[in-house]
Amino acid sequence: MADHNREYLRLVADYLGETGIFTVEEYAFDGREAYEITRRIKPDLLVLDLLLPVLDGFAVLEELSASGYCEPTKIVMTSFVGLDFVLKKAASYNVDYVFIKPFEKEVFKKRLVEIMTGMKAAESGQARPRPDDIITRHIKTVGITANVKGYYYLRDAILMVHENFDLMNHLTTGLYAKVAEKYNSTPQRVERAMRHAIETAWNRGNIKVLEDFFGYTIHDSKGKPTNGEFIAMLADKLNTELKYVD
Repeated sequence: MADHNREYLRLVADYLGETGIFTVEEYAFDGREAYEITRRIKPDLLVLDLLLPVLDGFAVLEELSASGYCEPTKIVMTSFVGLDFVLKKAASYNVDYVFIKPFEKEVFKKRLVEIMTGMKAAESGQARPRPDDIITRHIKTVGITANVKGYYYLRDAILMVHENFDLMNHLTTGLYAKVAEKYNSTPQRVERAMRHAIETAWNRGNIKVLEDFFGYTIHDSKGKPTNGEFIAMLADKLNTELKYVD
């Protein structure tokens, strides 16, 4: 999220975090910082204010385009100005949505969910969300980002278990081996990388979100799930969410 108003950013980030749907990974207070952070972490969603110091919102998008940035980042712009010029220029940069300040926080959350799932809320009747999109959202919500070793291993393992839960009965020789084969690695390295990713999430993640996700399924003595518990729980959440939208 990028906005010059630090208090506003904190309030919005806290609200989004409480929903258990979104995790704000980084903050930027000027356009140059927004550009550099976006290039570095390649976020799923960039919420960018138009009136930023140093570089305004459009200048950030211009520099991203000029730099060859081609990640599938969704872009939402916020602005106190709703002139046609602003809306047309935003459209020219493929901005997904423009919020005119001030706005209701519930509407803000609803629109972000629609943008990230590609759906117009439940009543829209549009296409079913993709399993990999749901899992990516859940993994990032618990605090595991794409720059953490093991992120892709966990994502693919959860999808594999979603397709074939029997893989949970043979973690090392079955599930880890399949993931290792895909990434030209070994089951042992896959297991260690997954463990590192989960440890990282518990060391720096949102404790309330983690508790909501895993509750009493975690190992009492360690306070964090095993690889198998983590994978099984998120695979189950994926199955439940897909059934809900069917």
